[in-house]
Amino acid sequence: MTLADVICQLVVHGAELGELEEYEIPDCAALAAGVIDPPRLKCRGFRREWLDRLGVAIELDAIARLPARDIVDRLLQPRP
Repeated sequence: MTLADVICQLVVHGAELGELEEYEIPDCAALAAGVIDPPRLKCRGFRREWLDRLGVAIELDAIARLPARDIVDRLLQPRP
């Protein structure tokens, strides 16, 4: 449950800070309609670097030892 809380809080607080990663995905409705080259939609979401940091937190057993908010605060800190 803590891992789910961390992921949700990362997205919410990352959005508040303007730190979500921008990417594009194909328009699923156009794909379903059989469009050969569907338009791409701009989205914002979870940063890939957060996944790396989250992996380290899991390896260090931070998920079991710290509250979700503390983990999120640490993951969102800028790295040199």
